[in-house]
Amino acid sequence: MDSPARLFPYLLLCITGMLNAQEKITLNGYLSNMGTVYHLPDQWMWENSLHNRLNLQVYPSDWFSATLQVRNRFIAGNTIRKFPGYARGLDGDMGWLDLSFVSDGNLGDSAGYVLTSAVDRLWVRFTLGKLEVTAGRQRINWGQTFVWNPNDIFNSYSYFEVDYPERPGSDALRIQYYPGSASAIELAAKIDSANRITAAGYFRFNALGFDFQLLGGIYQQEDLFLGTGWSGTLGPTAFRGEASYFRDLDNFQDTTGHLMVSAGFDYTFSNSLWMQIEGLYSGFARGLDINSFLQFYAGTLDVKNLGFTEWSFFYSLSYPFTPLLNGGFAIIYYPAWKGIYLGPSLDLSLKGNFDLSLILQHFTAAFDNPPGNPSREKNTFGFLRFKWSF
Repeated sequence: MDSPARLFPYLLLCITGMLNAQEKITLNGYLSNMGTVYHLPDQWMWENSLHNRLNLQVYPSDWFSATLQVRNRFIAGNTIRKFPGYARGLDGDMGWLDLSFVSDGNLGDSAGYVLTSAVDRLWVRFTLGKLEVTAGRQRINWGQTFVWNPNDIFNSYSYFEVDYPERPGSDALRIQYYPGSASAIELAAKIDSANRITAAGYFRFNALGFDFQLLGGIYQQEDLFLGTGWSGTLGPTAFRGEASYFRDLDNFQDTTGHLMVSAGFDYTFSNSLWMQIEGLYSGFARGLDINSFLQFYAGTLDVKNLGFTEWSFFYSLSYPFTPLLNGGFAIIYYPAWKGIYLGPSLDLSLKGNFDLSLILQHFTAAFDNPPGNPSREKNTFGFLRFKWSF
């Protein structure tokens, strides 16, 4: 049986012929090409990614809407030959339904290719006054901070991912009720590829000029989860944060649980310079065994391993040099590793819907590998992306 991702192009051909006649159907997306160079210890690697995204939205009435969104990529480079599990890693659909397709092969003696297509949004939504019900693959984002989101138990993502702004979705049922303009009540439940259920309730309200949220539920049928978050301003400075507590259900009496907290400030100066500071504490980090940067850069991420060390600190600046050119610079400090991440970037709007981005990522840290014999690892990645949105 064909994967739903493979059937999408045929569905698209049928729908595009109807778009002019159907005002309540929209189709948009983008096409990008990104070249990447990796400088790892003692070796250079490269790859090129041709990336296409298609977003189909249908809203035939005020009370019903639906979407189908697919991510297609053709990746070629010597990274695929040097990492034998590269294609399998892209085929790891974490949802209850397997909505991804992957094919790979060789390009000459030193390079390979991967063709992958994945549906990451596929939902229907019913809106009845203040009540909204969404069923299917969707993004449920309860996070408040920018870099690390301990409250985001449904859709964790990596800050280092530079070519996936939409972020992954979950196969879930979500019920939202809005009793007032500044309050919301939600119930959500998802099931993943291992048939584990994550379910939680969410309540948002406004007090003292801040938006607060309270959360609670079950995470992957393994942990009791309790959380809170806030966002608001202290004078001209924005202040936001999140806290989450996890306690193992099978060993509830024998453990004290794990706490994760992120908090940050951001401020925009009169000359449009934007500054951001954020920190993370993760009680789970003490149990992680990391001896290489690549372990957490390319590995599967969930909320429990957002923090690679017990404490992490982030600082960034962003400045629009012209209306068309924006520059940014980010730093992450990992005290336990004496490690630093540096991330400069430039974004140029060329004409209309065309954009050009240059992104660098440099990481250096001292790992115990083998244990008791620390060695400093250095890695530098460079990305050049051209993007056309339609």
